[in-house]
Amino acid sequence: MKKIIKILLCIVLTFTFVSCKDNSLPMPELEEGLRGQLGIDKNINEKTIDKYLNRSDSVYRDVRMLKDEANYEAIGGDSYLSGFVKGFEIVPFPYLSNVVGLPKEVGNTYSGVTLFTDNQDGTYTANYKESMLILESLFPKDKNIFLMCGGGGYAGMCKNMLVALGWDENKIYNTGGYWYYQGENKVETKYEENGETYYNFALVNYHNIDFSTLTLINESGSDEKDKPVTNDSLFIEIDSVSKLQELENESKTFALYVYLPGCASCASFLPIVNEFVQANNIDMYSVKLSDIYDEPNSVSERLDYTPSILIYVDGKVVAYLDPGSNEDLKYYQTLEGLSTWFSQYLDVEVIKSDTVSGIEDCNSGCELVP
Repeated sequence: MKKIIKILLCIVLTFTFVSCKDNSLPMPELEEGLRGQLGIDKNINEKTIDKYLNRSDSVYRDVRMLKDEANYEAIGGDSYLSGFVKGFEIVPFPYLSNVVGLPKEVGNTYSGVTLFTDNQDGTYTANYKESMLILESLFPKDKNIFLMCGGGGYAGMCKNMLVALGWDENKIYNTGGYWYYQGENKVETKYEENGETYYNFALVNYHNIDFSTLTLINESGSDEKDKPVTNDSLFIEIDSVSKLQELENESKTFALYVYLPGCASCASFLPIVNEFVQANNIDMYSVKLSDIYDEPNSVSERLDYTPSILIYVDGKVVAYLDPGSNEDLKYYQTLEGLSTWFSQYLDVEVIKSDTVSGIEDCNSGCELVP
């Protein structure tokens, strides 16, 4: 009987030891050479990450954009989020902080508003009252944090920012780049159909940051409450008829988002417009209908309601969304609908996504009251 008890005790101790061993993580340790300069971990990276997935004590963040403005094809990468490792959620680093130090070959990435500003002296400044709350919700301090991107650069920048802002560096792992991942948990968004390339972003667990809902901290350190509904990071604001006419006279091809401050339908439609602009390389301008309504122009002669988008080709309006039309409703409700509408007039991707606008009827448009 004692022998049986000893055997059982031995089995229990062995199982406990193995379980503890399986749950342990090696301390973060930099690789050598260029990968080490990017901050990529020596022990947990593209080759080994599969062994560390699905942990309840960890979160997994891929910090690429859906469509990056930088030309990563120039260094053998992909500017689109062509795929990701299963379990990783997408949080674009260029929206967290301004990006510095990219290789010259790729050019510039997104340079709009961000949650924080990298002061390039090891410190970061919050640009919005909610910046730290958002960061803590996306990167919980009580968890191990596994970071990934295309080649390892954004992930390294993200770790540097988190550590500078108070996160424990020993709980953050830069696992390198998806471009080099050959494991069994690959989820591909890129696919071919009828000779064309598409990206199914509906597969992506994407954390969009809607800057239009945040409270801007101005230079004096106080809160800026009276903000327009548009997202300055994505749109170039027009505030007069003369500026609009300049674009038309220059025969530019562009899109114009038309809105009214305080318009609930505009706020509902905006996340879809933002995601569309992020995924396509087009010039998107914005204008408050109330700023240009009193003078004859290409917008006011077509619209009394918002939100809307007008497409200009060579300076002339070729199409616009009618917020009072049942036929156009489907273009307001999903990213796939909006990108399908755009694709009739411009060379853009038709993008599938689970982002929806919440606009359920054509009576939700906001009327301009002179």
